[in-house]
Amino acid sequence: MKIFRFAKRMLTQGEHDLIKYRIKLITKIIREDGVKAAYGRVKSAYGNTSSVNTLRYSTPLNASQVASLSSRDTLLEAWLKNDFKKAAIKVNEQSHYVPKALDSLEGAELPVKVIAYYLPQFHPFKENNEWWGEGFTEWTNVSKARPQYLEHQQPRLPGELGFYDLRLPEIMRQQISLAKQYGVNGFCFHHYWFGGKRLMETPVQNLLEDKTLDIEFCLCWANENWTRRWDGLENDVLIAQNHSPEDDIAFLDDILPALKDERYIKIDGKPVLILYRAGTLPDAKETGKRWREHALKNGLPGLYLVVVNAFEVTSPEPYGFDAIVEFPPHQVGAQDITDSITMLNKDFKGRIYDYEELALRAGSITNEKFPYFKAVMPSWDNEARKPGQGFSFYNAKPELYAKWLDSAIKTTMKRRPEERLVFVNAWNEWAEGAHLEPDRHNGYAYLHATANILRNSLSKYQCDNELIEAINQQFKPSSDSAVILHAYYEDLACDLVEKYISQHSNVLDLIITIRSDVKQSTLDRIKAAFNNVFFILVDNRGRDIRPFIKALKIADGFGYKYICKVHTKKSPHRVDGQKWRESLFGDLLSSKERVIDIIDAFKRESDLGVIAPALSITDLSIPEINLGNRYWLDKLFERLQKPELSKDYKTSFPAGSMFWFRKDALEPLASNLIDEDEFELEAGQLDGTLAHSIERVIGAVATQQHFRLIETTSL
Repeated sequence: MKIFRFAKRMLTQGEHDLIKYRIKLITKIIREDGVKAAYGRVKSAYGNTSSVNTLRYSTPLNASQVASLSSRDTLLEAWLKNDFKKAAIKVNEQSHYVPKALDSLEGAELPVKVIAYYLPQFHPFKENNEWWGEGFTEWTNVSKARPQYLEHQQPRLPGELGFYDLRLPEIMRQQISLAKQYGVNGFCFHHYWFGGKRLMETPVQNLLEDKTLDIEFCLCWANENWTRRWDGLENDVLIAQNHSPEDDIAFLDDILPALKDERYIKIDGKPVLILYRAGTLPDAKETGKRWREHALKNGLPGLYLVVVNAFEVTSPEPYGFDAIVEFPPHQVGAQDITDSITMLNKDFKGRIYDYEELALRAGSITNEKFPYFKAVMPSWDNEARKPGQGFSFYNAKPELYAKWLDSAIKTTMKRRPEERLVFVNAWNEWAEGAHLEPDRHNGYAYLHATANILRNSLSKYQCDNELIEAINQQFKPSSDSAVILHAYYEDLACDLVEKYISQHSNVLDLIITIRSDVKQSTLDRIKAAFNNVFFILVDNRGRDIRPFIKALKIADGFGYKYICKVHTKKSPHRVDGQKWRESLFGDLLSSKERVIDIIDAFKRESDLGVIAPALSITDLSIPEINLGNRYWLDKLFERLQKPELSKDYKTSFPAGSMFWFRKDALEPLASNLIDEDEFELEAGQLDGTLAHSIERVIGAVATQQHFRLIETTSL
């Protein structure tokens, strides 16, 4: 009864994703340790002192290999072997590395403003030279960090921007370009003022002096002591705060040029000023009054004052401020899982927390009593600043960050439009493991996730559902064969329809799945090239596979027997991406003769299920092909009632996810094999998702339906 009560409590508190996470956790514990043992561990996990087996977390190591490892030494040996192997592969060719996007959100009318906290520390200056040594910057700490436990991602090394120096305005220009491409509206610069002395002011000064550095910004006064321990407390103080009424006015005078800048972020016409530690001021309420009065005297319409939800501060009301903003990992109630992690450093004295549990619930936290700005963090790990004693979050992944951001945006959309800001901690806190900037491990994954969630959240489209329905009313099925095209890249979709598909309008119909932010001009151009087309608006989720399953269900209703699946593949991670795409399209749709030959082959050979492009059929049993996808592959094989395939993965599939197929051969995909909500949010993943795994089971699905798979060369 005890385990029942605890399980019931866990499974009835939280949102859908969090409940699914808990079900997965409880099921695994019971399966591995039994019901009695599970009770203690469920109780421990729910009470914030989890001892859950670390193997439930994702890892690049083979899951079956990890499960069989019995000693710490063997685990370490396997980890080192994997680490050395990874080091031998080019950074941009590793499966977790997400390349730079080919599209942009710059200029899009986004539903919220995403503001990233920005650390202006990455340049040498006099005081740091004196305190830490000549030439010291935050990069000094970042580059010397070492992993403390298995799968600890350290050191965190920068990607495109390198070990930059913020004295150079060109660096900020590159940062601004990246931010705008991926939908980040502005930066919130941490501002360092110590009783009349500024530190690290150069980046903001460069911004103010150069109006071509076109990005919105605001300031957050980091009003705490600077210490050798990087904790802002009273020990080992390098430079202290000196709060007084006179200092309040001097501080505001110092930042007036920024507050009056046309790029400065405003709410209700008032500049937004954030205070990091309201509780350390002698009387923050009086400070706020002085600031507001002085702002009015200096020609500003007032100030929009925000306190940070950290330390002892949980509301703006005691301080007379207008709003509060989150600053994770402060005040998030993270779950400590240190005892469940396999350590590399036996003397490690830090703490490790569960990112997944946090990401699945934190986005919905709010307070309706006052304006409450949400904030998310890509990760957190201050090992670089506190060697062997750092605090970090385990299992921080771009797709989990995407879920957190998605939930935070939904929560923010309930606010009035002027207060729809979402903060990210941070743009470049490299020594705290919290950065949107690309690195050598994940590449542009966190930026990609940010852009994708924003794109899916767009509130205004040129083409809404009513317009699409009006176009689709003109569509009439006219054949037993069709093309399903997923058009992620609009420009490429138009080119491909004109070059390959339009010539078949007398023998094929066309169904196109297309992003919700599609332009009217794109639809017009496609209609001009191929009139009998049916459009389906989709979120950018599940790559080309989730949209394909949606289209397949519609195609089933139209009665098609033979279908060609294609998509606007650009493959930016491959140097031969364009050549590969052209080869696939050419093999499937190059001429009327080719299409007629393929359809005739289906009609002639009743057991023929899938026809793939030449040289595309790939053996799934190759470890490099199946290793990163085994979690979902095993689930899919079980659902297909083919669990034996999980032993050796002996099946095949068309690489590139383009092929002709008999509709009956892939019938399970249109029925109940997959729940569309199971697809991960897009974070640019190149492997390991449900979509990647479905691509790899196409051959297994066809054979389970008693059909075979061939290449065009066998026609």
